[in-house]
Amino acid sequence: MDPLKIVQVTPYFGSRSYGGTERYVSNLSNELANRGHHIDVFTTKNSTKIPYQSYFQNMTVHRFYSPWNVFGINPACFMLHKMLQLKDVDIFHVHSYIYFTTIQAAVNKLLKGTPMLLHIHGGVGRPPYKTGFLKEFAKVFFDYTLGKFVLSQADVIASVSLQDSKLLEETIHSNLERIVIINNAINPKHFPEITPSLQNEFVISYIGDLEPWKGIPYYARVIDRIIRKTKNISFWFVGDGSLFSALESKFKEEKRVKLFGAVNHKEIPNILEKTNILIQPSFWEGSPTTIIEALAMGVPVIASDIGDIPRLLDNGKNGVLFEAGNEELLEETIFVASKNYDELVESAKKARKKIRKDFAFDNVTDQIESIYYKLIS
Repeated sequence: MDPLKIVQVTPYFGSRSYGGTERYVSNLSNELANRGHHIDVFTTKNSTKIPYQSYFQNMTVHRFYSPWNVFGINPACFMLHKMLQLKDVDIFHVHSYIYFTTIQAAVNKLLKGTPMLLHIHGGVGRPPYKTGFLKEFAKVFFDYTLGKFVLSQADVIASVSLQDSKLLEETIHSNLERIVIINNAINPKHFPEITPSLQNEFVISYIGDLEPWKGIPYYARVIDRIIRKTKNISFWFVGDGSLFSALESKFKEEKRVKLFGAVNHKEIPNILEKTNILIQPSFWEGSPTTIIEALAMGVPVIASDIGDIPRLLDNGKNGVLFEAGNEELLEETIFVASKNYDELVESAKKARKKIRKDFAFDNVTDQIESIYYKLIS
C-alpha cells in the first residue's frame, strides 16, 4: 500500500522520562516512520529555547510554546494556524480528548475535513476521587461542551480501555459504530522475561506520576503502617509530580522508602528486574502501561480494581486486585502477597505470553494502519 502522510497530535512528546501516553505516541510514530509513512508530530514545549522543528527519518516534530499548564496537566498553546497550513495530509491521529491540542485538531477537522482518528488514553468521566469543586465542575462542563464537540468530529474513536469505551457510550458519546478497542502497547524486546525471587529485601515499586488521582496519599499512609510492623519490606517510588516534595519530606528519615524521581524510561526494565511486586493504587486509569511492562517481564502486580486493570489482570487470575482507596484491604493484600509470593510469580508467568503478544507494538500498529487505510478509502 502507498505510504501515508500522518499528523500525530499530542500534548507531550519525546522527553526522557515521558509517561504512558507519550511513550505510546513516540513508539507508534517511530514504527509508522519505519514502515515508510511520513509523520508530522504536533506537540508542545515549555521553553522558547527548544527549537520549533526537529527532523528524523520520515518524521518532523513541530513544538509549540506553552507558557503554562492548566491544572498542571493541560499545556496551553496555539497550533491551529499551522495545522491549517499543512497540505496533502491523509490522516490526523489525535491523542486524548481533553487537551487544548485536541480541541484545535477538532476545529481543523471541522474546517478542512481531513479524516480524524481520536485515541482515548484515559481521563473519561468525573474524577473518581476527592478533588476541588472547581476542578470537578471544569471537567464535567468540558465533557458536555468541548468534549462532545471533539468526539463528534472524530471519524473513528479508538480507546485503549474497554471500560472507558463503555463509559463514553453511557454518557457523552452514543455512536457505537465509531468506537473501537486498540490495546495499549509496548515493545517486548525492551522488557526481558525474568523469574523474580525472594531476597533479603522485599521490594514493592510504584512507577508513574506522583499525583492524587494515582492514589499516592492513601498508599503513603499504608506504607507508614507496614513499615512499623515489618523489617524487610521496602517501597520504591519511580516518577515525579506534585506530591514528590510531600513524599520526600514524609519519608526523609526512612531508609526503606526510596524516591528515584523522574528516570529515563530505558532504566525501567532494570528497576523492574529488582522489583518483587509492582503496585498501582490509582483511582483513575485507562490501561496502565506500567502494568503491561511488568507483566511482560513476569513481575507480579497488585492494583486497584478500576479502569481496564481488571481486564489486564484477568479479573485477579493474573495478579491481585483490591478496592481503590481501601487502606485496610491494601495493607492486608500486601502482607498476604509477601507470604504467598511464589503463587504470585506463577500467576505473572501465565500472563506473560499473552501480554507479550496482544500488547506488542507490531500488532497494535497493524490495527491502527488498517484503520488509516479504511478512513482514506
